[in-house]
Amino acid sequence: MALTPKQVANLYRPQGPKALLLGTAWSSNGKMLVSGPQIDLSTGLEGFRIVFKIRDVIGVANMTTPSPFGYFNLIKRIFITGKNSRANGNVTLWDIDAATLAAIQSAHKKKPYIYSGVTSTGGPAGAGVFTESISDAMSTPITGLFTGATGTYDILWSLDLPAYPFHCSDYLKPGYVLRSNEWGDSLQIRIEFGGVTSGSDGALGTDAGTTTHTFTARGSASGSGTVDIYGLPVLSGTAADNANVPGYLSRVATPVTTTLQSAGGLNTKLVTLEKQNTTKIFTLIGTSTTNPTFLTTSDTNLTTLGMLVGGNRIVRENDDIFAHKQDQVRHYGTQPIQGLTMFDFAPAGNPMSNFSASEAGAGTTLELRGTVAGVANAQGIFVQETEQFAPAGLYAA
Repeated sequence: MALTPKQVANLYRPQGPKALLLGTAWSSNGKMLVSGPQIDLSTGLEGFRIVFKIRDVIGVANMTTPSPFGYFNLIKRIFITGKNSRANGNVTLWDIDAATLAAIQSAHKKKPYIYSGVTSTGGPAGAGVFTESISDAMSTPITGLFTGATGTYDILWSLDLPAYPFHCSDYLKPGYVLRSNEWGDSLQIRIEFGGVTSGSDGALGTDAGTTTHTFTARGSASGSGTVDIYGLPVLSGTAADNANVPGYLSRVATPVTTTLQSAGGLNTKLVTLEKQNTTKIFTLIGTSTTNPTFLTTSDTNLTTLGMLVGGNRIVRENDDIFAHKQDQVRHYGTQPIQGLTMFDFAPAGNPMSNFSASEAGAGTTLELRGTVAGVANAQGIFVQETEQFAPAGLYAA
């Protein structure tokens, strides 16, 4: 289908956020649900946005080991599912925690989020001086998000969940739009909140025995923190929209603990991946006592990483992780992130350059292998971005 210059101009026109569910109260270990009828797909969505607001008064004693990811940890699971007409069944679009998502997006661009309220002078409620985190907060080591010191913290963070692949070229983004044509009113978003109990291990890290947390509404000594969910509508123009049959992606985080807690040689099997066309794979390594919260991130526990098909066909050489990390620096110009390693099959922003894992023969496996030092409380989170269906029609090969 040939497009006129005007139709090309209308291909990708984001319309700004549209509220889906506002003001859900945050509570320790609580949950929330955005059901299908609440998600308006009459105009296609290019993703979702979470805006999180809370006040935390940390009292009596500084935290012993604060998590470097700070208040991102208060959203411990984002689970987005639905029934897609092309798959003819239920599928998972996202299953990930906010901290891991923020780290992954930071590998592609500087500051892909808002994170405000990271420092405070303490004192009575409202007396703190609050600042936005530095532009390169995700770095080696990860700093600027949380110190765990006593004080009053008015926190606001905002983070997007794109429907298109990470680092997708703009002209290809409409190929992954979420529309009622394919999803009806089946989409739902379930969010689980991290748990915090004063004086113990929790979503924010490890407290001293006397540390206290008092959570209220941001900017207030009363009320509750809130979670707001927005859709991100985008227009493509009638001609392009009628010709487009969007594909969709799945991003699922797999936690691994036991394997990383015992020393292993060069070919230690870390995780078995899905045999689906894969655009990117991420590993985030560190230590934890409360899944998925990291107490630390590490570049020394997993020292080499590789990817194999069938146990012997090499997709990525099992090399020093810093050799792999340099690819991120070269392609995106971002800081290396402590604990995070990326295998990137689409650095040019075109997901058609994915690794065609779906073509692997029956009975073969797709695996990540590496060298594990083995440390106490080690944890890894492995995320595979797979293209379940490619865009068709407008984007036909």
